[in-house]
Amino acid sequence: MRAAIAAAGLLASLACSHTPPATPLAVDDPRPRALIEAWTESARERRGLTARAQVDIEADSGSVSLRGTQLLVVERPARMRIEVLGWLDQTAAALVTDGVSYQFFQAQNRSLEGGQVHEQLLWELARLDLRLEDAVEILLGAPVLDRTLSRVYSESTADGWVRTELADEETVIRERATFDALGRLRELEVLGPEGELQWRVRYDDYTRIDGLPVALSIEVDVTSRDTRAEIRLSEVELDPDVPEGIYRLGNP
Repeated sequence: MRAAIAAAGLLASLACSHTPPATPLAVDDPRPRALIEAWTESARERRGLTARAQVDIEADSGSVSLRGTQLLVVERPARMRIEVLGWLDQTAAALVTDGVSYQFFQAQNRSLEGGQVHEQLLWELARLDLRLEDAVEILLGAPVLDRTLSRVYSESTADGWVRTELADEETVIRERATFDALGRLRELEVLGPEGELQWRVRYDDYTRIDGLPVALSIEVDVTSRDTRAEIRLSEVELDPDVPEGIYRLGNP
Protein backbone atom coordinates (compact mmCIF):
# COMPACT_ATOMS: atom_id res chain seq x y z
CA MET A 1 0.00 0.00 0.00
CA ARG A 2 2.78 2.45 0.92
CA ALA A 3 4.54 1.78 -2.40
CA ALA A 4 1.32 2.41 -4.28
CA ILE A 5 0.80 5.69 -2.42
CA ALA A 6 4.40 6.65 -3.13
CA ALA A 7 3.99 5.94 -6.82
CA ALA A 8 0.78 7.93 -7.00
CA GLY A 9 2.39 10.90 -5.25
CA LEU A 10 5.39 10.90 -7.51
CA LEU A 11 3.34 10.58 -10.67
CA ALA A 12 1.13 13.46 -9.54
CA SER A 13 4.15 15.67 -9.01
CA LEU A 14 5.45 14.76 -12.45
CA ALA A 15 2.18 15.72 -14.06
CA CYS A 16 2.43 19.15 -12.48
CA SER A 17 6.00 19.73 -13.63
CA HIS A 18 5.26 19.16 -17.34
CA THR A 19 7.90 16.45 -17.68
CA PRO A 20 7.76 13.59 -20.22
CA PRO A 21 5.64 10.54 -19.33
CA ALA A 22 7.41 8.10 -17.03
CA THR A 23 7.52 4.32 -16.86
CA PRO A 24 7.78 2.48 -13.52
CA LEU A 25 10.97 0.49 -13.00
CA ALA A 26 11.15 -3.01 -11.59
CA VAL A 27 12.17 -3.32 -7.95
CA ASP A 28 15.40 -5.09 -8.96
CA ASP A 29 16.31 -2.57 -11.70
CA PRO A 30 19.94 -1.59 -10.97
CA ARG A 31 19.78 1.94 -12.37
CA PRO A 32 18.43 3.87 -9.35
CA ARG A 33 20.96 2.40 -6.93
CA ALA A 34 23.82 2.92 -9.40
CA LEU A 35 22.81 6.57 -9.87
CA ILE A 36 22.57 7.19 -6.12
CA GLU A 37 25.95 5.56 -5.42
CA ALA A 38 27.71 7.40 -8.25
CA TRP A 39 26.22 10.74 -7.19
CA THR A 40 27.08 10.15 -3.54
CA GLU A 41 30.69 9.39 -4.40
CA SER A 42 30.94 12.53 -6.54
CA ALA A 43 29.19 14.71 -3.94
CA ARG A 44 31.44 13.58 -1.11
CA GLU A 45 34.48 14.74 -3.07
CA ARG A 46 33.21 18.30 -2.77
CA ARG A 47 34.39 19.87 0.48
CA GLY A 48 33.90 23.58 -0.12
CA LEU A 49 33.10 26.29 -2.63
CA THR A 50 33.60 29.99 -3.25
CA ALA A 51 31.43 31.90 -5.71
CA ARG A 52 29.77 35.13 -6.64
CA ALA A 53 25.99 34.76 -6.41
CA GLN A 54 22.98 36.65 -7.63
CA VAL A 55 20.31 35.91 -5.02
CA ASP A 56 16.55 36.45 -5.10
CA ILE A 57 14.58 35.35 -2.00
CA GLU A 58 10.87 35.73 -1.31
CA ALA A 59 9.11 34.47 1.81
CA ASP A 60 5.83 34.71 3.69
CA SER A 61 3.86 34.89 0.42
CA GLY A 62 6.05 37.67 -0.94
CA SER A 63 5.89 39.93 2.12
CA VAL A 64 9.61 39.41 2.71
CA SER A 65 12.08 39.78 -0.14
CA LEU A 66 15.84 39.98 -0.52
CA ARG A 67 17.62 40.60 -3.81
CA GLY A 68 21.23 41.33 -4.57
CA THR A 69 24.74 40.12 -5.19
CA GLN A 70 26.66 38.13 -2.63
CA LEU A 71 30.09 36.60 -2.21
CA LEU A 72 29.83 33.06 -0.85
CA VAL A 73 32.25 30.80 0.95
CA VAL A 74 30.79 27.49 2.16
CA GLU A 75 32.46 24.42 3.58
CA ARG A 76 31.12 21.17 4.98
CA PRO A 77 29.62 20.50 7.39
CA ALA A 78 28.37 23.94 8.46
CA ARG A 79 30.87 26.70 7.73
CA MET A 80 29.69 29.72 5.80
CA ARG A 81 30.63 33.28 4.92
CA ILE A 82 28.12 35.51 3.12
CA GLU A 83 29.02 39.04 2.09
CA VAL A 84 26.15 41.14 0.76
CA LEU A 85 27.53 43.62 -1.78
CA GLY A 86 26.30 47.15 -2.15
CA TRP A 87 27.33 50.15 -4.25
CA LEU A 88 30.63 49.58 -6.11
CA ASP A 89 30.79 46.06 -4.67
CA GLN A 90 31.45 47.33 -1.17
CA THR A 91 30.38 45.03 1.68
CA ALA A 92 26.97 46.13 2.97
CA ALA A 93 26.60 43.22 5.40
CA ALA A 94 28.38 40.01 6.28
CA LEU A 95 27.44 36.80 8.05
CA VAL A 96 30.15 34.34 9.09
CA THR A 97 29.87 31.10 11.03
CA ASP A 98 32.11 28.17 11.82
CA GLY A 99 29.08 26.02 12.56
CA VAL A 100 29.21 26.65 16.29
CA SER A 101 29.15 30.44 16.66
CA TYR A 102 28.32 33.26 14.26
CA GLN A 103 28.96 36.96 13.69
CA PHE A 104 26.88 39.44 11.73
CA PHE A 105 28.13 42.82 10.51
CA GLN A 106 26.10 45.72 9.05
CA ALA A 107 28.05 48.50 7.36
CA GLN A 108 25.25 51.07 7.60
CA ASN A 109 25.58 51.44 11.37
CA ARG A 110 28.93 49.66 11.79
CA SER A 111 27.29 47.13 14.10
CA LEU A 112 28.78 43.73 14.88
CA GLU A 113 26.88 41.09 16.80
CA GLY A 114 27.47 37.43 17.51
CA GLY A 115 26.30 34.35 19.36
CA GLN A 116 25.74 30.64 19.15
CA VAL A 117 24.32 29.04 16.00
CA HIS A 118 20.64 28.11 16.33
CA GLU A 119 17.90 26.68 14.12
CA GLN A 120 16.49 30.05 13.01
CA LEU A 121 19.81 31.75 12.30
CA LEU A 122 19.57 31.84 8.50
CA TRP A 123 15.96 32.98 8.64
CA GLU A 124 16.69 35.82 11.03
CA LEU A 125 19.77 37.10 9.19
CA ALA A 126 19.46 35.88 5.57
CA ARG A 127 15.71 35.26 5.16
CA LEU A 128 16.35 31.62 4.20
CA ASP A 129 14.45 29.26 6.49
CA LEU A 130 16.87 26.32 6.43
CA ARG A 131 19.21 24.63 8.86
CA LEU A 132 22.78 25.74 8.38
CA GLU A 133 23.93 22.23 7.41
CA ASP A 134 21.22 21.92 4.75
CA ALA A 135 22.03 25.34 3.30
CA VAL A 136 25.71 24.41 2.95
CA GLU A 137 24.83 21.16 1.17
CA ILE A 138 22.45 22.96 -1.19
CA LEU A 139 24.89 25.75 -2.06
CA LEU A 140 27.66 23.23 -2.66
CA GLY A 141 25.35 21.69 -5.23
CA ALA A 142 26.11 18.30 -3.75
CA PRO A 143 23.54 17.14 -1.20
CA VAL A 144 24.26 13.57 -0.13
CA LEU A 145 21.25 11.27 -0.07
CA ASP A 146 20.50 9.40 3.15
CA ARG A 147 22.02 5.93 2.78
CA THR A 148 19.85 4.54 5.60
CA LEU A 149 16.73 4.90 3.45
CA SER A 150 15.38 2.19 1.15
CA ARG A 151 14.09 2.59 -2.39
CA VAL A 152 10.35 1.91 -2.63
CA TYR A 153 9.54 3.24 -6.09
CA SER A 154 11.40 4.40 -9.21
CA GLU A 155 10.52 5.37 -12.76
CA SER A 156 12.27 6.54 -15.91
CA THR A 157 11.36 8.83 -18.79
CA ALA A 158 12.00 8.41 -22.48
CA ASP A 159 14.86 10.92 -22.31
CA GLY A 160 16.71 8.83 -19.72
CA TRP A 161 15.80 10.68 -16.52
CA VAL A 162 15.27 8.52 -13.42
CA ARG A 163 13.20 9.46 -10.40
CA THR A 164 13.21 7.48 -7.19
CA GLU A 165 11.54 7.59 -3.79
CA LEU A 166 13.33 6.55 -0.60
CA ALA A 167 11.60 5.54 2.63
CA ASP A 168 12.57 4.99 6.25
CA GLU A 169 12.00 1.87 8.37
CA GLU A 170 8.37 2.89 8.87
CA THR A 171 7.97 3.04 5.05
CA VAL A 172 7.44 6.78 5.19
CA ILE A 173 8.83 8.56 2.11
CA ARG A 174 11.69 10.82 3.29
CA GLU A 175 13.48 11.72 0.03
CA ARG A 176 12.60 11.99 -3.66
CA ALA A 177 15.51 12.33 -6.08
CA THR A 178 15.57 12.99 -9.82
CA PHE A 179 18.64 12.34 -11.99
CA ASP A 180 19.08 13.29 -15.63
CA ALA A 181 20.48 11.05 -18.36
CA LEU A 182 24.05 12.07 -17.41
CA GLY A 183 23.56 11.05 -13.78
CA ARG A 184 23.39 14.61 -12.45
CA LEU A 185 21.02 15.41 -9.61
CA ARG A 186 18.31 17.70 -10.94
CA GLU A 187 15.86 17.73 -8.05
CA LEU A 188 15.79 16.60 -4.43
CA GLU A 189 12.83 16.71 -2.07
CA VAL A 190 13.35 16.17 1.66
CA LEU A 191 10.30 15.16 3.68
CA GLY A 192 9.55 15.04 7.38
CA PRO A 193 8.63 12.08 9.61
CA GLU A 194 4.97 12.28 8.57
CA GLY A 195 5.83 12.46 4.88
CA GLU A 196 5.31 16.23 4.69
CA LEU A 197 7.52 18.18 2.29
CA GLN A 198 10.15 20.24 4.14
CA TRP A 199 12.24 21.60 1.28
CA ARG A 200 12.95 21.07 -2.40
CA VAL A 201 15.99 22.04 -4.46
CA ARG A 202 16.28 22.08 -8.25
CA TYR A 203 19.59 22.29 -10.12
CA ASP A 204 20.11 23.48 -13.69
CA ASP A 205 22.71 24.94 -16.06
CA TYR A 206 25.39 22.41 -15.23
CA THR A 207 29.02 22.93 -16.12
CA ARG A 208 32.18 21.01 -15.24
CA ILE A 209 34.73 22.44 -12.84
CA ASP A 210 37.80 20.41 -11.92
CA GLY A 211 36.13 17.40 -13.52
CA LEU A 212 33.00 17.61 -11.34
CA PRO A 213 29.47 18.59 -12.44
CA VAL A 214 28.49 21.95 -10.93
CA ALA A 215 25.04 23.52 -11.25
CA LEU A 216 25.14 27.28 -11.74
CA SER A 217 21.38 27.69 -11.26
CA ILE A 218 19.78 26.69 -7.94
CA GLU A 219 16.12 27.01 -6.99
CA VAL A 220 15.04 26.29 -3.42
CA ASP A 221 11.52 26.00 -2.01
CA VAL A 222 11.03 25.74 1.76
CA THR A 223 7.52 25.02 3.00
CA SER A 224 7.93 26.83 6.31
CA ARG A 225 7.31 30.56 5.83
CA ASP A 226 6.61 29.80 2.14
CA THR A 227 10.22 30.57 1.23
CA ARG A 228 11.51 30.51 -2.34
CA ALA A 229 15.07 31.32 -3.38
CA GLU A 230 16.69 31.59 -6.80
CA ILE A 231 20.49 31.59 -6.82
CA ARG A 232 22.72 32.10 -9.83
CA LEU A 233 26.40 31.29 -9.34
CA SER A 234 29.44 32.59 -11.21
CA GLU A 235 33.20 32.65 -10.64
CA VAL A 236 32.92 29.29 -8.90
CA GLU A 237 35.95 27.65 -7.33
CA LEU A 238 35.77 24.21 -5.73
CA ASP A 239 37.64 23.23 -2.58
CA PRO A 240 39.63 26.47 -2.42
CA ASP A 241 42.40 27.19 0.05
CA VAL A 242 40.63 29.86 2.09
CA PRO A 243 42.55 32.27 4.35
CA GLU A 244 42.94 31.48 8.01
CA GLY A 245 40.19 33.11 10.03
CA ILE A 246 37.81 33.63 7.11
CA TYR A 247 34.92 32.47 9.28
CA ARG A 248 35.53 35.21 11.83
CA LEU A 249 35.10 38.98 11.59
CA GLY A 250 36.53 40.11 14.92
CA ASN A 251 35.43 40.43 18.51
CA PRO A 252 31.92 41.81 18.96
